[in-house]
Amino acid sequence: MSGAPKFEFDGGFIMVPSEQFDEGVEWYREHMGWELIDTALSPVGRKAFFRLPGGGQANLKSFELEHEHFTPQNYEEGHTRFCFRTANLEKALAYFREQSIACSEPFQMPDGTFGADITAFGNVRLTLSEDRQLEGEFPAARVVRYASKPLWLGVRDLNAAVEWYESVLGLKRSTSDYSDKGFALLGEDGGEWEYVWLEQLPPSASHTKANPGARLYFVIWDREQFLETERRLREQGIETSEPVGERWTGFHFYDPDGNRLNVWNYY
Repeated sequence: MSGAPKFEFDGGFIMVPSEQFDEGVEWYREHMGWELIDTALSPVGRKAFFRLPGGGQANLKSFELEHEHFTPQNYEEGHTRFCFRTANLEKALAYFREQSIACSEPFQMPDGTFGADITAFGNVRLTLSEDRQLEGEFPAARVVRYASKPLWLGVRDLNAAVEWYESVLGLKRSTSDYSDKGFALLGEDGGEWEYVWLEQLPPSASHTKANPGARLYFVIWDREQFLETERRLREQGIETSEPVGERWTGFHFYDPDGNRLNVWNYY
């Protein structure tokens, strides 16, 4: 393997029960306000692709029992959140509640932004992050793009988790210090984009291994590096799934706190 791999954010999958896939596609089209680009039957199951109004693409994926990477067994949201941007949180939550879609109370993040969780199709937890700069641009959409900080993970030891993510994923801690609020912000080496929240969990929080329905993915573009990374993680004693797929290939692994991290490669 030539050089250390670079883990880059590249979107992700929102999982849907295979027997309700068409219903799930329609749910996201209607309630998110997303435009359906296409659907596909792939070697690893069904997929649907939506154009996010503010840029980017959201992807649905069917659960598949025969693939460890996509099995619905041991489903658990855990302390892993995949975050999306909404232009007006109050209006979005009012719409979802009117449609009998469960929502949490709003909360404030350490950087001052406001957010909330919603329970999407199939009981998948999605986290909304408000960005008022987008207000009025996409009036037909409740969720307009990925959040500026799309990954939020709960950990038991904040400093130990920061060290692990710096060592294993090559991320770097932000110079903005949120430790007094129980958070750390991580990003790309060089500071181009800071996009991963780590949150110190209270001692009473349950320790569970996450297999959530909303799954952020990192991409490793070089195929050889991608496969070598899976082997290297396994050699380090990190729990890792077998890669699955053909032209698109993915696997997942777990951090010491049970947060599931996903990686894909495609060509």
